[in-house]
Amino acid sequence: MARRRLVVLVAGLVACVGAVAGAQTGAAAEPEPRAVPDKVVIIVVDALSREIVEKYDMDNVEALMADGVDSPRGYLGHTGSVTVVSHNVITSGMLPKHMGWTNEGYRDVDGVLGPEGGLYITSNFGYDQMSALQRHAGYPHLSDYLDDSGKVFTVSPKGYAAYGLAGPGSSNTSVATFASGPACDGVRYRMPTGVPTPPAYLVGPCGSRYWVERDKGYDTLQFPAQLYPATDDRYVVGDEPDNQGGDVWATDAVLDIMSREKDAWSGIFVSLPGVDKAAHMWGGVNDPEGATPGYDPMTHMEFATATADAQIGRIMDALEDSGELDSTLVVLTADHGSVAAEDGHWHGDFEPANDYGFYNWYYGDPENDVFYDQPQDALQPLIDTGNVGLSYSDSSLNVWLKDQSPAAVAEAAAIMETLPDVTAVWRRDGDHFDRVSPIRWERMHSGGEKSWFTRKAQELVDTQAAPYGPDLVATLPDDTTYSVLGDHGGIQRSSQQIPIVFAGADLSAKDLRGEVRSIDIMPTILEAMDISPTYAMDGTAYVLPRTKR
Repeated sequence: MARRRLVVLVAGLVACVGAVAGAQTGAAAEPEPRAVPDKVVIIVVDALSREIVEKYDMDNVEALMADGVDSPRGYLGHTGSVTVVSHNVITSGMLPKHMGWTNEGYRDVDGVLGPEGGLYITSNFGYDQMSALQRHAGYPHLSDYLDDSGKVFTVSPKGYAAYGLAGPGSSNTSVATFASGPACDGVRYRMPTGVPTPPAYLVGPCGSRYWVERDKGYDTLQFPAQLYPATDDRYVVGDEPDNQGGDVWATDAVLDIMSREKDAWSGIFVSLPGVDKAAHMWGGVNDPEGATPGYDPMTHMEFATATADAQIGRIMDALEDSGELDSTLVVLTADHGSVAAEDGHWHGDFEPANDYGFYNWYYGDPENDVFYDQPQDALQPLIDTGNVGLSYSDSSLNVWLKDQSPAAVAEAAAIMETLPDVTAVWRRDGDHFDRVSPIRWERMHSGGEKSWFTRKAQELVDTQAAPYGPDLVATLPDDTTYSVLGDHGGIQRSSQQIPIVFAGADLSAKDLRGEVRSIDIMPTILEAMDISPTYAMDGTAYVLPRTKR
């Protein structure tokens, strides 16, 4: 797949002759051609907003921002701003409207997965479903460009994040994620799995290093964490020193791959989920921390951010110690930020049952999940129309209607306009959305929020304007969610303003001045690695500044 740009031998000989002549005459010698990186490492810290980096003083992230090529004006650049979308955006360079799915909901307009028009929840997709949509859309992934020059490895405790980052792949790619495993000596585990099967050293026998324990609730079986609690060590580090999960599990696997595969790998993509899990459970930057009854710091934001930061340091240290940092392009980014609901602006419902938050996120009877039939009270007027096929509610409201006639869509839009904290309602019209309600400026709380809405709302909503995307979208203010107390999905600055940093590969500390977006990461990587794209991407290739020699 990869087509590297040719270096003409004659030109190289001319440069050598010129350098010799310059040395003989006392003229300044031409600088040697700079080697391009031949490896790439992408580190995605799920839910890592710039606000979180600053509040929790993440030293290694801040060091990369200072010493590498930062993008201070960068932002996610699309909706839905959710994991199952963004991981695929990063390694495809495609907007959601062109990549096959746009959000947590999906309408199968082409019958790729089943009957035409079937509705699905995308975060339930396994490899077969996600790769079918990726192939149907027809674009290559970064792994397709890299896997003819070395092995490509993707590591993520979340299956759908791993498959999005990896792409459909080939025999030269490997994914390591989790599946339910058997019990060993009476202890239930999650075990490593993937497509194809991960390396044997990452699997091992039951109960070995990369198996993590289940049936662990810590302090999360209470409000608000019980809406989406930690019930095993998949996303948290856990209390078993020999079987740590979450970000440590993923980083240990990456370092194992680097050590064992040495010069054989060309790409490693890793997703660290700990910050995301803590933010969902405890309200992001509003985490009550020590005020939580039975407080266990391991499940909370301060521990999660410190842990993620330490893993970034471990990966960078390993590259430097191996001597590979100068030839490896490192990308640090996030799949979205985190919106923290303030008092009076959380519009979900709560029952003392684990994972009740799923009833706040979803309403409908998707092809690949149960019937979510307990909508939050705030959404009930819309449900009462009887026309909601599927809704997904987080820091925005997204609706797929059964009857898509103009009159039925207009009826639903008029009701959505009346729902709590809605700032505007948008109706899909081909490749864009039309705003069909007045803007509720009085529901925004600062000049900065109003300015961001003016500049970015239309752009961000339009990125999911596809037949398989929602028919209607309602935007919400900065501090509002309909789901759990810390969430993603919408246009808010706290969800959109994420780190996008390039490091290693002999890069300078000069920042990019443009508004770099997630779709720009893929073409920028190809530019830096001197690889010619074989498909037109939505993103822009930025030229990364190099150190002077």
